[in-house]
Amino acid sequence: MDRIILIAQQLVKEGKTPNTSLIKARLPKNTPLPTIIQGLKMWQENPNKKIDTPTEPALTGASIERTTGSIDELIESRITELVAPLKKEIDELKKQIKVLQSEVIKTNTAED
Repeated sequence: MDRIILIAQQLVKEGKTPNTSLIKARLPKNTPLPTIIQGLKMWQENPNKKIDTPTEPALTGASIERTTGSIDELIESRITELVAPLKKEIDELKKQIKVLQSEVIKTNTAED
């Protein structure tokens, strides 16, 4: 719940009104909606709750930065993550095409 409260507090700092969809966008995909709703209600009851030490291990270090980052940064990061294997596959296919082209040239030269 601390994570959800921290996200709601960060959204307020960004001038946004916390809601389930904005909070869900900053949480891991496997976070159940009822948990998000419960955390949002807890935040609404005490929006200035002090959370000195995160009680969830995932809220340390880089995870906090990711949680408090803007949605645009999260989207950009996710796109980069998803595109990387596609770029690698394209490079491998280009290499295979070059090999096949050279084999075709060798075959054509041998037939002449």
